Parts: sequence; structure tokens; C-alpha cells
Amino acid sequence: MQRPAVQGLSPRELFELVTRHRRVWIASMLAAAVLAGCYALVMPRKWKATQGLLVRPEAASLAGGRLGKFSDLSEMKTLQETLLELARSKTVVTATLEKVGPESSWFGKGQWPTAQDVADFRDAMVMTPPGGAEFGKTEVFYLGVLDKDPQRAAALTTSLAEALETRTKEIRENQADSMIAELEEGADQAERDLETKIAELSKFEVSIGADLVDLRNLINPIGGASESSQNNIAIMAEIRANEAERSRSEKLLTVLRDAQSDPAKLVATPASLLTSQPAVDRLKQGLVDAQLKTARLLGKLAPEHPFVIAAKEAESQVRQQLHSELASAIRGLEIELELGQQRAETLQSRLNNNHQSQKNLAQHRAAYAKLVAAVDNQTALVDAARTRLADAEVQLAGAQSASVLSRIDDVESGLKPVGPGRSTVVAAGGLFGLLLGLGIVFLKHGPKSQTEAELDAVPQETPAAQPSVRNESFGYARPASTLAGAIATGFDARQRVGVR
Repeated sequence: MQRPAVQGLSPRELFELVTRHRRVWIASMLAAAVLAGCYALVMPRKWKATQGLLVRPEAASLAGGRLGKFSDLSEMKTLQETLLELARSKTVVTATLEKVGPESSWFGKGQWPTAQDVADFRDAMVMTPPGGAEFGKTEVFYLGVLDKDPQRAAALTTSLAEALETRTKEIRENQADSMIAELEEGADQAERDLETKIAELSKFEVSIGADLVDLRNLINPIGGASESSQNNIAIMAEIRANEAERSRSEKLLTVLRDAQSDPAKLVATPASLLTSQPAVDRLKQGLVDAQLKTARLLGKLAPEHPFVIAAKEAESQVRQQLHSELASAIRGLEIELELGQQRAETLQSRLNNNHQSQKNLAQHRAAYAKLVAAVDNQTALVDAARTRLADAEVQLAGAQSASVLSRIDDVESGLKPVGPGRSTVVAAGGLFGLLLGLGIVFLKHGPKSQTEAELDAVPQETPAAQPSVRNESFGYARPASTLAGAIATGFDARQRVGVR
């Protein structure tokens, strides 16, 4: 298969080719420039008006974070995306178009705005972040509208910002109203459940009776001694004291019984044992004194002396009184021992009753703790419901009085329309016409390719009839009648088509 050969052009030949056919590309350039100029005269020019807006997180009732600051960038981005969708909603767009009205036109419109008008306005509306920032990374963003009239674009932007603020307030109020209704129902239900739990707890506490304080101490997480425990400690102390008193009385009773037969044994009794019998103790001291007096008189006087006899008589009378008093003391001690026994039985009975009461309280401890925990939990639920309800009411008040958006200055209209100007359009059209004309010149008058077979198939004429061949590449004529001229002609043709 033979490859086509393409002739190359030198810069000089290229310049000569463009210059020789300059009328083609000049005409194409002028025609395209004229057409572009005509289009530039009638093409629509759109102006862009922008309104800077600032998102207020405290008005948006965002939880967490410092006042006036977003706790997370995702919250700010979510809020701005929500505002963008609200700005594109049919309600906001329709309210904006109805307030501004249709643009001036030769053809009157019956219905305004139509579905197509809403769609066109959505295409003409833009929401952009500040220059060099990413959407959702700053609290500031710009709301813009494109229109053929700069005044109308500014009016549409202002009306759009107002409609967006109004719609945002309405949505926040609706959300707050719905939330308040739900929270009120939840709080009422929580309070009814709390009343039921309190009634069950009261009924249970009434069944416990006087032991309620001890039962509460059992479930108290802080702990501490209950009244029943303190009573048990006091009873046990009384039992020990009673037992000690009974032991002392029994020992004293034994001593007094022995002293009835031998009063001398009473003299050796310690004074601490006779503290409960002061009369016996005093007679014992009197007997000792009488004995000492008799001994002193016997040391001075004879036994027959009247003083000695009187002292012995006085000692005898003290013995008789002591003997009588011992009998009375023994009867008193016996009665006291009987009372001590009864007291011990009473104290032991009280102690047993307290122990039994504590066992019963231990059986009711789990049920009572469950009821108390249920009441506490339900109380916490009621408090939380009331707190959320108060927050929702605050949010409703904020939605009615404050706006999520704050405007930054007034609407700004661009000094120049958006897009390329008329001169730019004419220049672009002229450049397109120039490129088109040059392409036509190269396609029509440029070098063409031929195969070697086509060159060999060219018939050879007689030398007489063969005209002179002009070498266009080198610019001179050469007769083709001679053999050298024919060879040169074939060589030049082969050089022109690039055949080796």
C-alpha cells in the first residue's frame, strides 16, 4: 500500500499563500465581526445584585458551644445548606416574585408567577461564600440574583432576603409550637405517672407504720444508726446494768444472811457493798464505834465499872438494832431481786421485739427501695420534661422576636453587567472569522497529496507537443521536449509529492 505524500510549506511560502488569498480571510473576518457586532447589540445583559447575610447561632438555638459561636463547623454548614434550600423553595420564590412583580415587556402576562418563572428565578439566584472561602466555613455568605435590569435585580435580592427571613421565622415558630405541644403532653403524662407512683409509695409507707424511719435509714445511701438500733443499744446497756445490780444485791443478801448469825462478819463487809443499805451501814459503823468505846474503857477501868457496863449495854443494844435492821434489809433485797428479774425479762422482751421488727423491715426493704427509686426517677423525668418545655417556650419567644439571619449593609448592584462585554463579543467574532478564513485558504489553495502510482499513471506527450513545465516551487520554466527536461520534470514532481 502506497502512503500519500504531503508537501511541506516554508515560512516564505506560507506568507505568500496567505498574502495571495488575503481577500478570503479578510472577508470572513469582517463578516464574522459584523455578525458578532449585530449580536452584541441585541444580546441580553444581566446585572447581579448581592446581599451579605450573617448567620446567628444564638438565634438558631443551637445547643452547646459559647454564646454567639457554633460548636462545630458541621452545624454551620448544615444551617447554611438549609437556608439555601429554603431560599430555593417555591414559597419563598413565589413571595419574592409576587412582591416585585413581572418585568416590563411588550407582552402582558396573565398569571404571575408561573412555574417557568419560578424555575428561571431559581436559575438566576446564587448563594456564594466570601471570596477565597469555602461554603459552610464562615458565618457570612452572599445571596445574589441576576436580572436584565440592575434596579429590578436589587429589588429581587431585597425581597428574597425578606422572604427568606419571614419563612425562616415561620418554620421556627411552627417547629417550636409543635415541640411545645409534644412536650406539654409528655410533661402531663409524666406528672400523672408520678402521682400514681407517689400514691403507691404512700400506701406502702402507711402499712409500715412507726417503723418508717428505720426503713428509710435502711435504704439511705449515706447510712447511719437508725432509731431501732439506738434503742437496741440502750436496752442492752440497761440489761447489763440490771444484771450488775442484781449480782451486787445477791451478794449483799448472802452477806446479810450470814451477818444475822454472826454480826462480826458484817464488820468485814466493804462499804461499796452497803451503798444500797444506808441504815445497815450506819448501824455497822455504830457497832464498830461501840466496840471501840468498850475496848477503850476496859483498858482503863475494871469490867465491873459502871462505865464499862454501860458501854457493854450500849453495844448490846446496837447489836439488837442491827439484827432487826438486817431482817428488814434482807426482805428489801429479796423484793429488789424480784423487781430486777422482772425488769430483765421486760428488757429482753423489748430487745426481742426490736429484733423481730428489724427482720420485718429487712423483708420490706427491697420493695420500698424499688418504690422510692421509681418515684425519684419519675420526678427526674418530670423535671426534665418541664426543663425542655421551658427551653421550647424560650425558643418560640426567640423565633418571634429575633431572626436567624442578620443583613450586612444594603444590597449592592454590580457596576458592570455579568459576562463578556460588546467589544469582547465583537473581538471574539472577528477572531473566529479570521480562523475560519485561514482554514478555507489552506483547505482550498494549500498543498495537496498524491500517490506515486498516480504520478506514474500520467501519460507522456511527444516532445513536439509537450509544453514547457513551470517549476512553481522554484519559480522558473523549463522545456519538457528534451530528455533532460522530462527527467527534471519527473524529478520535480516526485520532489513535490515527497516520493523517494
